[in-house]
Formats: sequence, C-alpha cells, structure tokens
Amino acid sequence: MEERRKSPRYKCMFPAKLMKSGDKFKLIERLSIHDFSREGLNLSINFISLKPGSAMELELYVPETGQSISVSGEIAWSKGVKNKMEVGLKIKKMDKEAKNEILSWIAPK
Repeated sequence: MEERRKSPRYKCMFPAKLMKSGDKFKLIERLSIHDFSREGLNLSINFISLKPGSAMELELYVPETGQSISVSGEIAWSKGVKNKMEVGLKIKKMDKEAKNEILSWIAPK
C-alpha cells in the first residue's frame, strides 16, 4: 500500500473530547489520539456514526502544559477495530503555535 501522507506521523497518547459546535460546545464522547502530524491525526472512539467527509470538532488535552486546544477537521476515513472505531482526521483549523509545540514534544530528536 502506497503511503499518501504529506507529513510524518508521530506516535503519542493524548486524551481528547469529541465536541459538537452550535450555539455552544457540548461533550459528546471522550476519545484517545494515537498519532499526530502537521496535517492530521489518528484517534479511537466508541462506536458512533462517523462518515468520511464529515466535520469533527475536538478538544485536545495536552498534559505537558495543562491546556485544552480546539481542533476542527474533516474525517478522512474510519474503520472498526476491535470494540472501537479508528478514525483519520484531516486538521482544518488548529492554533499553529500549539500544533508546533505538540510536534516538538512528540517528534523524535
């Protein structure tokens, strides 16, 4: 299978929350992020309907800083793995400085 990613992905483990935008944000589901790159991330979540092309709003918790960071993206793919859904998310909106900090912590030196 040919690698299609533009940026390398780095293994990590960040807790996050799936949020729904509207008049206000509302917690829908807690999830885990397993790898992260400049363009996207991989996460696992309990089985809920997530279709490629759908928008997703996350709140990513960064233990190193104690900060929560908002991430908006588009689902690139999803598949069932064991008792969870694994999802590839293309990042559309995220604070650039926060993204660079995360990459500096998780990228091998």
